[in-house]
Amino acid sequence: MTTQIHSSTALVPPHHDEPVPIDDGVVTVVRAIWAQGWQTAACCQDVGEAAETERALGRPRDEATSSAGFIEYYRGWAWLKMPRSDAFAFLAQMADDDRLREAVTTRRGGRSWRMFHPVIWSDGAFVATPFVQIYFPKEQITEIERVLIHTPSL
Repeated sequence: MTTQIHSSTALVPPHHDEPVPIDDGVVTVVRAIWAQGWQTAACCQDVGEAAETERALGRPRDEATSSAGFIEYYRGWAWLKMPRSDAFAFLAQMADDDRLREAVTTRRGGRSWRMFHPVIWSDGAFVATPFVQIYFPKEQITEIERVLIHTPSL
């Protein structure tokens, strides 16, 4: 289980019965995502900082999220893990916004979002996971909130 390092608020997702800790820095974004009818599977307000803390607490160093390269690469970046169809709808909404469009749609720019759809080995075959990993600069959280809160839900 991942150690909760950021201050958090316990929220009950619309697709669960039990509360889960949501980092305070992304509570408004997560609530707004849920209000759109979309799901989240995980989130973090600063992935680099979280990985650094987990490593300092003795997590195995052979995990990708424990490496110094990962920590430096993702310091100052927030993270959302969403089911594929919900992630695509969320990303399309962000790309429709004049202030976020370039960050969301441009690959490999300095502040461009990083999006991954992992492939894993499972039961003797490679399969795509049902989730998309979305990383974005944490200073864009308020812009994301603005877009989500001012867009009518589905």
